[in-house]
Amino acid sequence: MHLAHVAIYVSDLDRALAFYGELGFEETNRFTLSGVENVYVSKDGGDGDLQLRYDRNRTTPIAPSRADTDHVAFTVEDVEDTFETAIEAGGAPVLEPTEIEPAGAYAAFVEDPEGYTLEFYRGL
Repeated sequence: MHLAHVAIYVSDLDRALAFYGELGFEETNRFTLSGVENVYVSKDGGDGDLQLRYDRNRTTPIAPSRADTDHVAFTVEDVEDTFETAIEAGGAPVLEPTEIEPAGAYAAFVEDPEGYTLEFYRGL
């Protein structure tokens, strides 16, 4: 079994595509279903996609909460560079690059423009 994708709602599809594009993600698929635009992005042809869902008729706010979805993690070769790129692209720092010994990882956390927390990590 492999993870196919993670779907998140966004309030501004162009902003989300620009942010993830700066991190090297490329669009792999796009369709509209029941009025909701779905755009899949992937990095380096990876095993899973990030599905960006945009509903222009949505009446409730998008309010990511770490109580419900703590973070979405991505393996990267260069944690520091990816962290800086994410900040320059409009992300907000949550945790600067640091060793997390119990997890055997070197990681950094960034909040994307929508408020989702992203982890960028590599093994120690």
